[in-house]
Amino acid sequence: MKKVILFLPFILFFFLGYKFSLIYEPSFQFYYWKQVYQENNESHSPKYIKILDVHFTQNLKIQQTVFKTEPKNMTAVIYIDNGVFKHLKASSLLKKLKPKLEFFSTIEYEEIQIDCDWTPKTQKRYFEFLKLLKEESKQKISVTIRLHQVKYYKKTGVPPVDYGVLMYYNMSDFLDINTRNYILDLDVARKYHYNFDTYPLELNLALPLYSQATIIRFSKVVGAIEGVKNIDIDENFKRLKEGLYRVEKTNYFDSKLLYEGDKIRIDEVSIQDLQNAIDGLKKVMKKPREILFYRWGNRKDYKKGFEKELFW
Repeated sequence: MKKVILFLPFILFFFLGYKFSLIYEPSFQFYYWKQVYQENNESHSPKYIKILDVHFTQNLKIQQTVFKTEPKNMTAVIYIDNGVFKHLKASSLLKKLKPKLEFFSTIEYEEIQIDCDWTPKTQKRYFEFLKLLKEESKQKISVTIRLHQVKYYKKTGVPPVDYGVLMYYNMSDFLDINTRNYILDLDVARKYHYNFDTYPLELNLALPLYSQATIIRFSKVVGAIEGVKNIDIDENFKRLKEGLYRVEKTNYFDSKLLYEGDKIRIDEVSIQDLQNAIDGLKKVMKKPREILFYRWGNRKDYKKGFEKELFW
């Protein structure tokens, strides 16, 4: 009888833990991706703030964000172009970034997130960099994860970090003129809904909150104009089908010169599209602790409190 009584607390503990896992709801957060940070008196300020942009052309280029106001409860995000690891060893890159990180030491943050779309050729250096960064910073480290890096994780590898953020957008081919919606194409996304049950890292979720016009000239994608929606199309365009238009008259559109005969494809995301994305992921992915939106400045294009209409 005593054994039964002693065992009851363990049963209760696991039951309550399981029940909690079913009822908790993800918190909603935002990425801040501008070169100057200045936010005042916001009841809900952005949590994930880019502090550094790291690229390599002929040499290493590091662009840092200017903070005119101090953020609260920030996660410092560093974007590193994959090409950097083709030219620099992990230790060399960390050495160059260390003074920049020390510069930001006056701003409180307890986590660093690295945004890098690594490849098999850069995997070794990238993963080594993450280990060194963890040792040097003594901070929690997270990384962004693309869909193909989950489906093929046995080939691409799993980053040695605390957790990942699944970037659930831009999964189509930007240069393919037949792409339906470069930002969020759920038919394409579903082709990567594999191995979530065995992927070793805990995953949060990032969803898109932006739009763009993809410019097609002579059957080739030649550029994009950010922030354009279907409602912005004027009399200089002829609608060919939903989301696709032909330029009828050479004109400047949002400061971009478009020529007669050009086509533009409008890629945008509605609140219903976001909910559909969540509904699809619910079938394969464990409920995330956070749902992040890229990005903070585009909230104005959606009705206030839109995130409260989304549910997992």
